[in-house]
Amino acid sequence: MDDLLKAVKQLSPDLTSSISDDALKGLLTNTREIATADGFPVDATNPEGEPVKPRDMATEYLTLHLITINKALGNDGNNVTSEQVSVLKRTYADVSKLDLYQRSPWGQLYLWLYNLYGNGGISRYMVVQH
Repeated sequence: MDDLLKAVKQLSPDLTSSISDDALKGLLTNTREIATADGFPVDATNPEGEPVKPRDMATEYLTLHLITINKALGNDGNNVTSEQVSVLKRTYADVSKLDLYQRSPWGQLYLWLYNLYGNGGISRYMVVQH
């Protein structure tokens, strides 16, 4: 878990600097379970034949995605598109029409990884007899 904690902090120091290690570890534990349920293998090989750790990568990306979403919903104003000082006007981006994973670059990376290594790459179909 300490390796994941270190990796998350290195990937986005600005995003994680105000979050305690205990809170990050708790979030990492939960996102690790989600990555496992989403079918990410512990080890795999990329198209170039190099070893990769998809479950660790998915855990890191999903953790940063959830932090980003939480900050956007909170008082940090990450989804502010414009601000006016004299009459105190603030305009927010409408992200309600976006899919959950499309709401941050980290979520988009998670989704991309899910389609490569997770259950997202599995074609599902059913034969219905008439």
